Amino acid sequence: MLCRFRRISCIIAVSFVWIAVSQGEEAIQILENEQKIVLTGEISKALGTYDEHLQGAVEYLLCGRRGKEYESIIVVNSSAEEIYDAMLKLGLKRGVPPMYNEEKDEMMGATGTSVLVFVEWSVNSETKRVRAEDLLYNTRTKKPMQHVAWIFSGSREIPDLDSEDQDATIPQAFVGNDIIALNYIDGSALFQSPIPSEESPYKKNPEVLPPLGTSVKVTIEVNQKMQRYILISGKVQGVGFRHFTRQNALKLGVHGYAKNLPNGKVEVVAEGDKATLDALVSILWKGPPASKVEDVKVEARPHSGEYNSFAVKF
Repeated sequence: MLCRFRRISCIIAVSFVWIAVSQGEEAIQILENEQKIVLTGEISKALGTYDEHLQGAVEYLLCGRRGKEYESIIVVNSSAEEIYDAMLKLGLKRGVPPMYNEEKDEMMGATGTSVLVFVEWSVNSETKRVRAEDLLYNTRTKKPMQHVAWIFSGSREIPDLDSEDQDATIPQAFVGNDIIALNYIDGSALFQSPIPSEESPYKKNPEVLPPLGTSVKVTIEVNQKMQRYILISGKVQGVGFRHFTRQNALKLGVHGYAKNLPNGKVEVVAEGDKATLDALVSILWKGPPASKVEDVKVEARPHSGEYNSFAVKF
């Protein structure tokens, strides 16, 4: 029975891939040099009916066709198995899915390589690109979901009933097509949120989410270590900007330095993962109370590893 189900699922998946290719877009692109994959899909049409149940709560950011489309924000044209294989081709190793810790008597979140997820679509011939979290509304905080780096656990293993080997297992995601779970203890999906929660507090964010059925591209990229060279302009000297930068960099675990330049700007060299550096740049745009930031220029550079803390240079 399971074998027949898989064959049918394979036919369905292939048919959607053919549709995507026939429209000039591949269902999945693997960009090894850029350490990312790009998927085609759409905003789940099933969200319209699910609004009538559980007050519109959603459990997944992404699922594949024939997955839990009614409680997923986006449905992609690739299967969980194809996405799993694509991540391995990028050189990633599967992590450890959420599990119960008997000694601590609690559920432990997933561990593994972190990734960033972006979504883009066309609006009046223009492309709009956002972090995937912006499509979700947190009913507890009354704000969009905070930006996170999702964890690639690879899903929990379950018995492979289609194998002659009685001990053979497969990732559960291959069966249910669960790809990105919002609940950090949902081990059925390939990716989990790092935010501890007993249940998903999320709904769709109507202020950002495009109409149901809108075609989208989803980019999943490795949260790589890198360096950012940053120049901050405005009233940024003599106001404690360097110490403000150091304080926040240390909180985030960023290494590097901040230095005043003769032209009145502040130079910052920062190293860390992409998500953390993005957070630091957002903080620098605000600056300390006495400052007035007019511009922040950012240049991405390779990670050097030469810094082991964050310093203020004079």
